[in-house]
Amino acid sequence: MNFLHAFYVKPAAHEVVETTVSLAADRRPALTGTVLGPDGKPAAGALVTLWCGDSPAPPAGALYTDELGRFAFGPLEPGQLYHVYVFQQSGNVRTLEQSD
Repeated sequence: MNFLHAFYVKPAAHEVVETTVSLAADRRPALTGTVLGPDGKPAAGALVTLWCGDSPAPPAGALYTDELGRFAFGPLEPGQLYHVYVFQQSGNVRTLEQSD
């Protein structure tokens, strides 16, 4: 079972906000994982996109992996088919010069 609690906070200047969070049961799933490169090491900065099924609509989520190659999406909709794409840049970057 997953758990969820959400809230807003708007701190003032020089203020420290302290709170206690009580988690409630949430039946929605989540997707977490680790991206490994061809060398078997964590792939930091890999782009992971999450699409709803085969929809041509914009992705439901997109993020870059952290320094340990980790990513997380959620909460997701139960029973929904998601298509995950993972892209790691090869290192060949070209800067596009634009003129005014």
